[in-house]
Amino acid sequence: MSTILQVSNLFLDLKLEGTTVPILRDLSFHIPQGSTVAIVGETGCGKSMTAAAIMQLLPKPQTFPLRGKILFEGRDLLKASESEMRRIRGKEISMIFQDPRSALNPIYTIGDQMKELCDYKLGLSEEESLLKIYEALQEVQLQDVKRLVTLYPHQLSGGMLQRVLIAMALLCKPKLLIADEPTTALDVTIQAQILELLQGLQKKHGMSILLITHDMGVVSHIADSVVVMYAGQRIESATTHDLFKYNMHPYTQALLEAVPSPLLPRGTLPVLRGGVPDLRQLPRGCTFHPRCPQALPICQQGKVPYFHRDQSDQEVKCWLYDQDLQWKIDEETFAESEKP
Repeated sequence: MSTILQVSNLFLDLKLEGTTVPILRDLSFHIPQGSTVAIVGETGCGKSMTAAAIMQLLPKPQTFPLRGKILFEGRDLLKASESEMRRIRGKEISMIFQDPRSALNPIYTIGDQMKELCDYKLGLSEEESLLKIYEALQEVQLQDVKRLVTLYPHQLSGGMLQRVLIAMALLCKPKLLIADEPTTALDVTIQAQILELLQGLQKKHGMSILLITHDMGVVSHIADSVVVMYAGQRIESATTHDLFKYNMHPYTQALLEAVPSPLLPRGTLPVLRGGVPDLRQLPRGCTFHPRCPQALPICQQGKVPYFHRDQSDQEVKCWLYDQDLQWKIDEETFAESEKP
Protein backbone atom coordinates (compact mmCIF):
# COMPACT_ATOMS: atom_id res chain seq x y z
CA MET A 1 0.00 0.00 0.00
CA SER A 2 1.44 3.39 -1.01
CA THR A 3 2.01 6.19 1.49
CA ILE A 4 0.15 9.47 0.98
CA LEU A 5 1.75 11.37 3.90
CA GLN A 6 5.16 10.80 5.51
CA VAL A 7 6.19 12.93 8.50
CA SER A 8 9.88 12.43 9.30
CA ASN A 9 11.95 13.79 12.20
CA LEU A 10 9.71 16.84 12.62
CA PHE A 11 10.76 19.52 15.11
CA LEU A 12 8.71 22.60 16.00
CA ASP A 13 9.80 25.29 18.48
CA LEU A 14 7.67 28.15 19.80
CA LYS A 15 8.75 31.54 21.14
CA LEU A 16 7.10 32.06 24.50
CA GLU A 17 7.99 34.99 26.78
CA GLY A 18 11.50 35.15 25.36
CA THR A 19 12.02 31.39 25.75
CA THR A 20 12.32 28.74 23.05
CA VAL A 21 9.78 26.02 23.83
CA PRO A 22 9.95 22.62 22.05
CA ILE A 23 6.42 21.75 20.84
CA LEU A 24 7.18 18.79 18.56
CA ARG A 25 10.33 16.71 19.02
CA ASP A 26 11.59 14.30 16.38
CA LEU A 27 8.07 13.27 15.36
CA SER A 28 7.74 10.60 12.67
CA PHE A 29 4.74 8.69 11.33
CA HIS A 30 3.08 7.87 8.01
CA ILE A 31 -0.42 7.51 6.56
CA PRO A 32 -1.01 4.75 3.98
CA GLN A 33 -3.28 5.56 1.04
CA GLY A 34 -6.96 5.07 1.94
CA SER A 35 -6.39 4.37 5.65
CA THR A 36 -7.25 6.18 8.89
CA VAL A 37 -4.46 7.02 11.32
CA ALA A 38 -5.38 8.38 14.75
CA ILE A 39 -3.16 10.60 16.89
CA VAL A 40 -4.12 10.31 20.55
CA GLY A 41 -2.98 11.85 23.80
CA GLU A 42 -3.94 14.33 26.50
CA THR A 43 -4.52 18.00 25.89
CA GLY A 44 -1.16 19.73 25.39
CA CYS A 45 0.70 16.76 23.90
CA GLY A 46 1.02 18.37 20.44
CA LYS A 47 -1.80 16.74 18.45
CA SER A 48 -3.37 19.90 17.01
CA MET A 49 0.04 21.51 16.43
CA THR A 50 0.94 18.49 14.31
CA ALA A 51 -2.14 19.14 12.15
CA ALA A 52 -1.31 22.85 11.94
CA ALA A 53 2.26 21.98 10.88
CA ILE A 54 1.01 19.73 8.07
CA MET A 55 -1.36 22.45 6.84
CA GLN A 56 1.31 25.16 7.33
CA LEU A 57 -1.11 27.15 9.50
CA LEU A 58 1.25 27.88 12.37
CA PRO A 59 1.23 31.24 14.15
CA LYS A 60 3.91 33.63 12.87
CA PRO A 61 6.34 34.95 14.01
CA GLN A 62 5.75 33.01 17.25
CA THR A 63 7.05 29.75 15.78
CA PHE A 64 10.51 29.02 14.46
CA PRO A 65 10.83 27.37 11.01
CA LEU A 66 9.92 23.70 11.05
CA ARG A 67 12.74 21.16 10.77
CA GLY A 68 12.36 17.72 9.24
CA LYS A 69 10.17 16.56 6.36
CA ILE A 70 6.45 16.46 5.61
CA LEU A 71 6.08 14.56 2.35
CA PHE A 72 2.64 14.65 0.73
CA GLU A 73 2.61 12.33 -2.28
CA GLY A 74 6.38 12.78 -2.42
CA ARG A 75 6.29 16.61 -2.25
CA ASP A 76 7.94 18.21 0.77
CA LEU A 77 5.38 20.67 2.15
CA LEU A 78 8.10 22.41 4.18
CA LYS A 79 9.67 23.54 0.90
CA ALA A 80 6.37 24.64 -0.66
CA SER A 81 5.71 28.37 -1.13
CA GLU A 82 2.66 30.02 0.45
CA SER A 83 0.95 30.20 -2.95
CA GLU A 84 1.53 26.44 -3.43
CA MET A 85 0.12 25.74 0.02
CA ARG A 86 -2.97 27.82 -0.74
CA ARG A 87 -3.59 25.60 -3.76
CA ILE A 88 -3.12 22.44 -1.67
CA ARG A 89 -5.24 23.51 1.32
CA GLY A 90 -8.90 22.71 0.85
CA LYS A 91 -8.35 20.99 -2.48
CA GLU A 92 -5.83 18.20 -1.84
CA ILE A 93 -5.72 18.36 1.97
CA SER A 94 -8.81 19.48 3.90
CA MET A 95 -9.39 19.93 7.60
CA ILE A 96 -12.37 19.65 9.94
CA PHE A 97 -12.00 21.69 13.13
CA GLN A 98 -13.28 20.59 16.53
CA ASP A 99 -15.61 23.55 17.16
CA PRO A 100 -17.92 24.05 14.16
CA ARG A 101 -19.39 27.29 15.56
CA SER A 102 -16.01 29.02 15.65
CA ALA A 103 -14.98 27.57 12.26
CA LEU A 104 -17.88 29.23 10.43
CA ASN A 105 -18.42 32.97 10.01
CA PRO A 106 -21.59 33.95 11.94
CA ILE A 107 -22.51 36.86 9.62
CA TYR A 108 -22.64 34.85 6.37
CA THR A 109 -25.13 32.18 5.35
CA ILE A 110 -24.07 28.57 4.91
CA GLY A 111 -24.56 28.90 1.17
CA ASP A 112 -22.41 32.03 0.88
CA GLN A 113 -19.53 30.39 2.76
CA MET A 114 -19.67 27.24 0.64
CA LYS A 115 -20.01 29.28 -2.57
CA GLU A 116 -16.86 31.22 -1.71
CA LEU A 117 -14.98 27.93 -1.52
CA CYS A 118 -16.38 26.83 -4.90
CA ASP A 119 -15.39 30.15 -6.48
CA TYR A 120 -11.87 30.15 -5.05
CA LYS A 121 -10.94 26.47 -5.40
CA LEU A 122 -13.03 25.18 -8.31
CA GLY A 123 -13.73 28.26 -10.43
CA LEU A 124 -17.36 27.24 -11.04
CA SER A 125 -20.20 29.40 -12.30
CA GLU A 126 -22.91 30.41 -9.84
CA GLU A 127 -25.32 27.75 -11.11
CA GLU A 128 -22.64 25.04 -11.06
CA SER A 129 -21.58 26.09 -7.53
CA LEU A 130 -25.13 25.82 -6.24
CA LEU A 131 -25.58 22.32 -7.67
CA LYS A 132 -22.22 21.28 -6.21
CA ILE A 133 -23.22 22.66 -2.79
CA TYR A 134 -26.58 20.86 -2.83
CA GLU A 135 -24.86 17.61 -3.76
CA ALA A 136 -22.25 17.98 -0.98
CA LEU A 137 -24.87 18.73 1.70
CA GLN A 138 -27.04 15.79 0.60
CA GLU A 139 -23.97 13.55 0.70
CA VAL A 140 -23.58 14.26 4.44
CA GLN A 141 -27.25 13.33 4.92
CA LEU A 142 -28.66 16.83 5.49
CA GLN A 143 -32.27 17.47 4.51
CA ASP A 144 -34.03 20.40 2.79
CA VAL A 145 -30.71 21.70 1.45
CA LYS A 146 -32.27 24.53 -0.60
CA ARG A 147 -33.55 26.08 2.61
CA LEU A 148 -30.44 25.17 4.60
CA VAL A 149 -28.10 27.23 2.40
CA THR A 150 -30.11 30.37 3.30
CA LEU A 151 -29.58 29.86 7.05
CA TYR A 152 -26.87 31.30 9.31
CA PRO A 153 -24.65 29.11 11.55
CA HIS A 154 -26.54 30.06 14.75
CA GLN A 155 -29.73 28.63 13.25
CA LEU A 156 -28.26 25.10 13.05
CA SER A 157 -27.57 22.52 15.75
CA GLY A 158 -24.04 21.39 16.58
CA GLY A 159 -24.50 18.11 14.72
CA MET A 160 -25.81 19.87 11.61
CA LEU A 161 -22.92 22.35 11.70
CA GLN A 162 -20.41 19.53 11.90
CA ARG A 163 -22.03 17.93 8.84
CA VAL A 164 -21.79 21.27 7.02
CA LEU A 165 -18.06 21.43 7.86
CA ILE A 166 -17.58 17.88 6.55
CA ALA A 167 -19.43 18.84 3.36
CA MET A 168 -17.19 21.91 2.94
CA ALA A 169 -14.06 19.84 3.59
CA LEU A 170 -15.07 17.29 0.94
CA LEU A 171 -16.34 19.81 -1.61
CA CYS A 172 -13.10 19.57 -3.63
CA LYS A 173 -12.68 15.79 -3.14
CA PRO A 174 -9.40 15.98 -1.15
CA LYS A 175 -6.97 13.08 -0.98
CA LEU A 176 -6.29 13.63 2.74
CA LEU A 177 -8.76 14.76 5.40
CA ILE A 178 -7.47 15.99 8.77
CA ALA A 179 -10.21 15.70 11.41
CA ASP A 180 -9.24 17.57 14.59
CA GLU A 181 -11.46 16.15 17.35
CA PRO A 182 -14.54 16.24 15.08
CA THR A 183 -16.92 14.80 17.70
CA THR A 184 -15.75 16.58 20.88
CA ALA A 185 -18.68 19.03 21.14
CA LEU A 186 -21.35 16.47 20.24
CA ASP A 187 -23.44 14.07 22.30
CA VAL A 188 -22.80 10.33 22.08
CA THR A 189 -25.58 9.56 19.59
CA ILE A 190 -24.49 12.28 17.16
CA GLN A 191 -20.84 11.26 17.62
CA ALA A 192 -21.65 7.76 16.35
CA GLN A 193 -23.52 9.19 13.35
CA ILE A 194 -20.62 11.49 12.42
CA LEU A 195 -18.08 8.65 12.69
CA GLU A 196 -20.21 6.36 10.51
CA LEU A 197 -20.62 9.20 8.03
CA LEU A 198 -16.84 9.75 7.82
CA GLN A 199 -16.23 6.04 7.31
CA GLY A 200 -18.83 5.87 4.54
CA LEU A 201 -17.44 8.94 2.77
CA GLN A 202 -13.89 7.58 3.08
CA LYS A 203 -14.87 4.33 1.34
CA LYS A 204 -16.82 6.23 -1.33
CA HIS A 205 -14.01 8.67 -2.20
CA GLY A 206 -10.97 6.53 -1.31
CA MET A 207 -9.44 9.31 0.79
CA SER A 208 -7.07 9.01 3.74
CA ILE A 209 -7.90 10.39 7.19
CA LEU A 210 -5.69 11.77 9.96
CA LEU A 211 -7.89 11.70 13.07
CA ILE A 212 -6.87 13.75 16.09
CA THR A 213 -8.62 12.74 19.30
CA HIS A 214 -8.29 11.99 22.99
CA ASP A 215 -11.17 9.50 22.91
CA MET A 216 -9.97 5.89 22.77
CA GLY A 217 -13.52 4.77 22.01
CA VAL A 218 -13.47 6.82 18.81
CA VAL A 219 -10.06 5.32 17.95
CA SER A 220 -11.34 1.75 18.29
CA HIS A 221 -14.34 2.59 16.12
CA ILE A 222 -12.67 4.21 13.11
CA ALA A 223 -8.85 4.03 13.08
CA ASP A 224 -6.66 1.50 11.25
CA SER A 225 -3.52 2.47 13.19
CA VAL A 226 -2.65 4.71 16.12
CA VAL A 227 0.12 7.13 17.10
CA VAL A 228 0.26 7.86 20.83
CA MET A 229 1.83 11.25 21.63
CA TYR A 230 3.15 12.64 24.89
CA ALA A 231 4.89 16.01 25.38
CA GLY A 232 5.44 16.49 21.65
CA GLN A 233 6.84 13.01 20.95
CA ARG A 234 5.54 9.76 19.51
CA ILE A 235 5.88 7.28 22.34
CA GLU A 236 4.05 4.33 20.80
CA SER A 237 2.60 3.42 17.41
CA ALA A 238 0.82 0.30 16.19
CA THR A 239 -2.19 -0.98 14.32
CA THR A 240 -5.39 -0.37 16.29
CA HIS A 241 -5.77 -4.11 16.94
CA ASP A 242 -2.22 -4.43 18.28
CA LEU A 243 -2.45 -1.28 20.41
CA PHE A 244 -5.58 -2.45 22.20
CA LYS A 245 -4.33 -6.03 22.60
CA TYR A 246 -0.61 -5.50 23.28
CA ASN A 247 -0.45 -1.90 24.61
CA MET A 248 3.12 -1.55 25.82
CA HIS A 249 3.92 1.96 27.07
CA PRO A 250 2.76 2.71 30.63
CA TYR A 251 1.17 5.93 29.30
CA THR A 252 -0.86 4.04 26.68
CA GLN A 253 -1.92 1.55 29.35
CA ALA A 254 -3.01 4.40 31.62
CA LEU A 255 -5.06 6.01 28.82
CA LEU A 256 -6.86 2.73 28.15
CA GLU A 257 -7.44 2.06 31.86
CA ALA A 258 -9.04 5.50 32.23
CA VAL A 259 -11.77 4.64 29.69
CA PRO A 260 -15.10 4.14 31.55
CA SER A 261 -16.32 0.56 31.53
CA PRO A 262 -19.55 -1.08 32.80
CA LEU A 263 -17.34 -3.86 34.22
CA LEU A 264 -15.78 -1.51 36.80
CA PRO A 265 -17.22 -1.41 40.35
CA ARG A 266 -19.74 1.39 40.83
CA GLY A 267 -18.08 4.73 41.60
CA THR A 268 -14.61 3.50 40.59
CA LEU A 269 -12.60 4.96 37.71
CA PRO A 270 -8.83 4.65 37.32
CA VAL A 271 -7.12 8.04 37.12
CA LEU A 272 -3.88 9.02 35.40
CA ARG A 273 -2.48 11.34 38.03
CA GLY A 274 -0.48 14.47 37.30
CA GLY A 275 -0.44 16.32 33.99
CA VAL A 276 1.51 16.85 30.79
CA PRO A 277 4.79 18.55 31.84
CA ASP A 278 5.52 22.22 31.26
CA LEU A 279 7.26 22.22 27.88
CA ARG A 280 9.61 24.94 29.14
CA GLN A 281 10.93 22.58 31.84
CA LEU A 282 10.78 19.07 30.43
CA PRO A 283 12.01 16.23 32.69
CA ARG A 284 15.31 14.63 31.72
CA GLY A 285 15.22 11.24 30.04
CA CYS A 286 11.72 9.90 29.49
CA THR A 287 9.32 12.83 29.87
CA PHE A 288 6.67 10.51 31.33
CA HIS A 289 8.83 9.14 34.15
CA PRO A 290 7.54 11.54 36.90
CA ARG A 291 4.03 10.05 36.40
CA CYS A 292 5.06 6.50 35.57
CA PRO A 293 4.37 3.76 38.17
CA GLN A 294 7.08 1.58 36.56
CA ALA A 295 9.81 4.22 36.31
CA LEU A 296 13.43 3.08 36.81
CA PRO A 297 16.58 5.15 37.46
CA ILE A 298 17.61 4.65 33.80
CA CYS A 299 14.36 6.40 32.74
CA GLN A 300 15.67 9.68 34.17
CA GLN A 301 18.74 9.98 31.97
CA GLY A 302 19.60 10.23 28.29
CA LYS A 303 17.55 9.76 25.16
CA VAL A 304 15.11 6.86 25.15
CA PRO A 305 15.28 4.78 21.92
CA TYR A 306 12.39 2.99 20.20
CA PHE A 307 11.93 -0.75 20.66
CA HIS A 308 9.95 -3.12 18.40
CA ARG A 309 7.55 -5.83 19.48
CA ASP A 310 8.66 -9.09 17.92
CA GLN A 311 7.45 -9.72 14.35
CA SER A 312 5.31 -6.59 14.21
CA ASP A 313 5.51 -2.92 13.29
CA GLN A 314 4.60 -1.87 16.82
CA GLU A 315 7.13 0.59 18.26
CA VAL A 316 7.43 1.87 21.81
CA LYS A 317 9.69 4.49 23.36
CA CYS A 318 10.27 2.83 26.72
CA TRP A 319 13.27 1.19 28.43
CA LEU A 320 11.07 -1.61 29.81
CA TYR A 321 11.29 -3.31 26.39
CA ASP A 322 15.09 -3.26 26.11
CA GLN A 323 16.30 -6.86 26.04
CA ASP A 324 19.52 -5.73 27.75
CA LEU A 325 17.68 -3.79 30.48
CA GLN A 326 18.60 -6.09 33.35
CA TRP A 327 22.27 -6.00 32.35
CA LYS A 328 22.22 -2.18 32.25
CA ILE A 329 20.52 -2.01 35.68
CA ASP A 330 23.07 -4.43 37.16
CA GLU A 331 25.93 -2.41 35.63
CA GLU A 332 24.47 0.82 37.02
CA THR A 333 24.04 -0.73 40.46
CA PHE A 334 27.64 -2.01 40.39
CA ALA A 335 28.97 1.43 39.38
CA GLU A 336 27.09 3.04 42.27
CA SER A 337 28.45 0.50 44.76
CA GLU A 338 32.02 1.17 43.61
CA LYS A 339 31.80 4.88 44.36
CA PRO A 340 33.79 5.89 47.46
